[in-house]
Amino acid sequence: MSRTVRNRNENHPRPVKRIELEEGFPKVRLVLTIVLILVGVCAFGYALVSFLTEDAGWTTIEAGSSEADCSNELIFQYYLGAGEMSATAEKKAVSALYADASRTAYQVFHTSQGFDGVHNLYYINQHPNEEIEVDEVLYEAFAAIAKERNRAIYLAPVYAQYSNLFGCNDDAETVSFDPDQNEEIADYFAEIVSFAGNRDAIDIQLLGNHRIRLFVSDAYMDYASRVGFSEFIDFYWMTNAFIVDYIADTMEANGFVLGSVSSYDGFVRNLDNVSGTEYAFNLFDRDGVSVYQAGVMRYDRALSIVYLRDYPVNNSLDWQHYYAFRDGEIRTAYIDVTDGYSKSAVDSLVSYSETGSCAEILLRVMPVYIADNFQEEKLHLLAQEGIYSVYCADQTVLYNEPSLVLTDLYNRDGVKYISRCVSE
Repeated sequence: MSRTVRNRNENHPRPVKRIELEEGFPKVRLVLTIVLILVGVCAFGYALVSFLTEDAGWTTIEAGSSEADCSNELIFQYYLGAGEMSATAEKKAVSALYADASRTAYQVFHTSQGFDGVHNLYYINQHPNEEIEVDEVLYEAFAAIAKERNRAIYLAPVYAQYSNLFGCNDDAETVSFDPDQNEEIADYFAEIVSFAGNRDAIDIQLLGNHRIRLFVSDAYMDYASRVGFSEFIDFYWMTNAFIVDYIADTMEANGFVLGSVSSYDGFVRNLDNVSGTEYAFNLFDRDGVSVYQAGVMRYDRALSIVYLRDYPVNNSLDWQHYYAFRDGEIRTAYIDVTDGYSKSAVDSLVSYSETGSCAEILLRVMPVYIADNFQEEKLHLLAQEGIYSVYCADQTVLYNEPSLVLTDLYNRDGVKYISRCVSE
């Protein structure tokens, strides 16, 4: 736009002509005007009240925060108006809790950004061998990892390379990051896992009262300095299991239990143990390059669900954890801590429990899923502890909870699925 002022004599508007109006029936016109104004005000008021008032029933809760949070990777659905609060008041309370929990989770699990007053993963990685007080949710996550003696969080340098791989736009680019194609990367991963699997090289030490220390040996510190990385720990693809649990636990602690929190990458916490409502979880199976909805798992109680899969289904977010080659081969973020390679013993595995959290289920099934060979007997042992599983083989949906209800088995275009209980 020109900043030069135009000649003020140009384009003057024509003079306005004064039009005389008849003054007949002035009182009638005044009354009609007032009526129209009142109708407009009432209509606006009704629209405003309708906009601000929530109907009872299921709704998707939004974080509604201007600050960064993790809600873009989550879906939180809640049944409003079933308790003593009105649907409007309940939504306001639930939304506020969700926004706060989502923001907290985003900050404490962040690995590449610091926040004022927050001792998150980024901060911990920048302060090895120092005593640090962390948020309770992060402390409990470290405690859960330690309880299962799971070493996956120590693969942070390996995860960084896989993140680069998943961000590739063409197969030719993947050579620089894929250990299956690059011997130098394979050797690098071997060096990292030799440290990651050794508690004498790296370990999160739990000191009590939410205080921890990221112990890193001198040898590992020297190695990291030579190679050029400073990220020692990362929950990576496991992060949302802990975040979903945290948000669900927050809601439960505040008495909001008629809802379900789920993440795009397969972690679900249904809190409803009171209404008897029937819920459904879709079961998928990959056959080559085709993915079928093999059936539907139905349940009517509070449940934690973990869904692991070796194929992408979410076009907008799955690129973070998957890369599909032109020949159909797929790399995933499920990395074996013993060698740094991407592994899935079965195409998909759904594991669930009435008593365990998503993180607890995940940590128990990881050794079964991230393996060279599928060991069905290990799932039977977990079933005895109340962690049941569903998986597919040869167009058969296999499950190990005898009372599980399966419906809508796929039967179309010559492809037919059946179901079979394999409990012991």
